[in-house]
Amino acid sequence: MDKLLLVDGHNLLFKAFFGIPERLLPDGRPVQGIIGFVGILRKILRQTKPSHVLVVFDPEEKPTRALRYDRYKANRRDFSGCPERENPCSQLVHVKNALDSLGIRYAEEAGCEADDMIASYAVNSDCEVVIVSSDTDFFQLVNESILVLRYGGEKQVLFDEDLIMTKYGVHPDKFLEFKALVGDKADNIAGLKGIGPKNALKVLHGKRTLNQEEIGLFEMNRDPIKLNTGIGLHYDMTELVLDERVLQVKIGDLLPK
Repeated sequence: MDKLLLVDGHNLLFKAFFGIPERLLPDGRPVQGIIGFVGILRKILRQTKPSHVLVVFDPEEKPTRALRYDRYKANRRDFSGCPERENPCSQLVHVKNALDSLGIRYAEEAGCEADDMIASYAVNSDCEVVIVSSDTDFFQLVNESILVLRYGGEKQVLFDEDLIMTKYGVHPDKFLEFKALVGDKADNIAGLKGIGPKNALKVLHGKRTLNQEEIGLFEMNRDPIKLNTGIGLHYDMTELVLDERVLQVKIGDLLPK
């Protein structure tokens, strides 16, 4: 059976940039983001052995969620005014050039978060899917054919239905509601007052009811957390076939000149 690897591009770039020591070209340009991105991606390719692969990046423009929900991700650091050596996004163009050289397709769309495009590929692909990201929003997609890989060097974890049930006490088909109740600090979404994971499970199991104010906040939270699976797909599967020769190219040959 075919296996599609979907990579959350910015998520992996930030992990690469901040996860390894700074590396500079002779002219002083930082390249640890490129080196780390390609290195991690190759490790994941060797471990998961996909037949197809796509890297998806967030656009520069604000996503539509941020326009509807002004607090959404407002806690994230703005790197736009940072020096190149402190800004992981300064290496994004070179990461894309490296992917071009490796023959790995990537996609991004104005106003559309990578999460939604990844979700659309995942649910509309007739094959096994592995999503590479540390974003728990993807847990709402997990089923028998969709898994989420949280990369962490030697400590990576592959989330399936059973692991999510064990870790959170809720099936993936209720994970959206679970997060809407407890909130998501990473995306600056406040949970309902007095409702942590234990009380959230009581709500989901019908052992605790919400008042009108809580229902309003729950519904407001649910909107930005829910993934949109109706995004138009840039490529068909024939364009995403992985060429195994990508594992042989020297990383030094992929760095900017």
